[in-house]
Amino acid sequence: MSLRLLPRIILTAFSLIIITLAIAPPLIIISVFERTGRAAFWLMRLWARLLAASMDLTFAIYGSDKVVLGTSYIVTPNHQGNADILALLTTLPVRFRWVIKRELLKIPLFGWALGSTGAISLDRSDRQQAVRSLQDGASKLAGGWSVLIYPEGTRTSDGNLQQFKKGAFMMAVQRGIPILPVTCNGAYKILPKKTIAFRPGHITLTVGDPIATDGLTEEDVPELMDKTRAAIGKHLDPDYDPFR
Repeated sequence: MSLRLLPRIILTAFSLIIITLAIAPPLIIISVFERTGRAAFWLMRLWARLLAASMDLTFAIYGSDKVVLGTSYIVTPNHQGNADILALLTTLPVRFRWVIKRELLKIPLFGWALGSTGAISLDRSDRQQAVRSLQDGASKLAGGWSVLIYPEGTRTSDGNLQQFKKGAFMMAVQRGIPILPVTCNGAYKILPKKTIAFRPGHITLTVGDPIATDGLTEEDVPELMDKTRAAIGKHLDPDYDPFR
């Protein structure tokens, strides 16, 4: 880690604590009275914008005109690193519920606040429970909400696409909800996996053409996974430099 980045990392650490302490309590309280999760989601977006500003991150989105407002999607972005979470929250023109690891809900304030937005938690050690959680979570698509699932399941270790898991695609065909492929570039180099050392930079999101699932069955899931992987890979640029 370069010593010249240390002041920015320290500033961000303090900012994360202050922003979370300021936003999490009202977010949790609001969720008690406002059951739709809409207000909680917008507060979570504010949290992401403030944190991104402290990290000196900038974002751009392409293809947002392909999103039909009010339509529910299964949003499937590639997972380059924790910085892409901020990019998705601040720029994607879709209200969505996260699908997250159950352990995240145990983080004081942050986890509780995340839960108040209607996030769907999965226990990865119990496959049957994870499947049930996804099936139950499909009910949260009502009212124009979408569900965001990283099809890779975890962050990439080399910037390239990893093997996809079936969960997002099973939910899509069971409910007839279109897939919305999203490609992130830059987050991997800004904040790689297994480190807290980051560099300020520019992250781009590219929204692909929605992939219809009407009439598909579970037998069509492998082909749907291949289509989605191709749609994400089409815009993935391993050589993208977020520091230019």
